[in-house]
Amino acid sequence: MRRRVSESGGRRTTAVSAAQIGGIGGILYVVLFIPAYIVGYPDAPDRASNDQGVFDYFAEGVGSFLFFNGVLSIFAFFFLLWFLGALHGVLRSAEGDEEGGWLSSAALVGGVVFATLSFAGVAVEIAHPATLSRFENFEPDSQLVFTSLALASWLYHFCQVGTSVLVTATSLLALRTGVLPRWLALAGFVVALLTLLHVLIPLLGALVGLLWIAVVSVLMIIGSVGSTPARRTRAET
Repeated sequence: MRRRVSESGGRRTTAVSAAQIGGIGGILYVVLFIPAYIVGYPDAPDRASNDQGVFDYFAEGVGSFLFFNGVLSIFAFFFLLWFLGALHGVLRSAEGDEEGGWLSSAALVGGVVFATLSFAGVAVEIAHPATLSRFENFEPDSQLVFTSLALASWLYHFCQVGTSVLVTATSLLALRTGVLPRWLALAGFVVALLTLLHVLIPLLGALVGLLWIAVVSVLMIIGSVGSTPARRTRAET
């Protein structure tokens, strides 16, 4: 009997530690990825930009653009994956074997889609300045730049579909199990809608997604995730 209690306590401690590691990863992801919005978004070429306008966008501060949108994004990607893995563990533990654990699986799939398409968009967006910085004999082609920026923007639109699924599945599971506070679960549905509408409100949709990850990460760090005692007891009975 004593061994069972000890093993149960050990598993609970391991779960808490994993959640805290994931929360730290989520915070670091947000911190490292915010500069990409600051550097890459405000002065982005609009639909009326001419050839010189799109060249000027990258001509000034190519090094800083590559650092904030490229180098920092590599580390942001690394920490995001740790966050998603830990969050899936928390959700899967709360959901148990009920209905095959499909909500926690949907959250993981949504998170992976978001991470993959988001950083594919980053890679496409920095393709021109990276080539410009690396090869001295490179002759810029404005049409290719326009195409790469358009492709990157659509990858960002599609990646937020993954965010919407991640947040929606997490919110549904939170309402059912209490794995996250009820207020965050309800707010999550608003976040899911805004991220899904990223094609219409790109900056707002992206920022609320980052804010949601930051809030969930903080809760994971301070240990405020997990099923409530009442619901856990009801599930056991």
